[in-house]
Amino acid sequence: MSKINIEEIIKRFRDMRLPVMADGLVSLIETGQLKTLDTLEILEQLTSEEYISRKNNTINRLKKKAHLPQKNAQLEEIDYRPERQINRSVVEQLRTLDYIRNHRNVILLGACGTGKSYISNALGNLACENGYTTYYCRIFEFLDECHQELLLTQSIKKTITKYSKYDVLIIDDFLISSVQEREAHHIFQLFEYRYGIKSTIVCSQLEPAEWHHNLGGNLIADSILDRIMPNAYELILYGESNRK
Repeated sequence: MSKINIEEIIKRFRDMRLPVMADGLVSLIETGQLKTLDTLEILEQLTSEEYISRKNNTINRLKKKAHLPQKNAQLEEIDYRPERQINRSVVEQLRTLDYIRNHRNVILLGACGTGKSYISNALGNLACENGYTTYYCRIFEFLDECHQELLLTQSIKKTITKYSKYDVLIIDDFLISSVQEREAHHIFQLFEYRYGIKSTIVCSQLEPAEWHHNLGGNLIADSILDRIMPNAYELILYGESNRK
């Protein structure tokens, strides 16, 4: 193959937005490997490098959009000290990501500082690494967006659409205080749109019975819990705050 033809191939790679393949071919030429490898070996090396690069770019993009506050959280780093009483079998089930494929929810309960947010962020990172769209928020942030849109448009359609689209939605500080009736309706709409279609990870210092009370203890509260609780994975964390 002539030098001119090789340069033309490199140019085509760049024109087709395959920069890693272009750089890989240049490297093979400069190191002399182009003459020692057969055609399939060259193709395997160039396409593998391009694939890995694109996959890593996709993962980085997903993680950036996820707004995870603990960007380095990993399930492998969970502290399993006996006093924390973390159910390792539940964590291993979550690691398979079957909960996402089966559109099941996850409930993380425990006192302040026991590591709920860390585990939720670790699950979020794992979801992104496997190509699932993910988003982290605190419940008051969601309600504030609903409030702002309602003031401007008399609707919360845009906000509900935004929060409904993610494969995995992580909601932290869930119902740690009472909400107004209108806010309870906003929460109901969110879970109604996500129920059976997407997975939601809920982190809270309070147990579901207290959620029910903070939602008003009425039919709306019943309906919200009915869309969160059935078939949800539950993980309860004990022990003292890790922030001490």
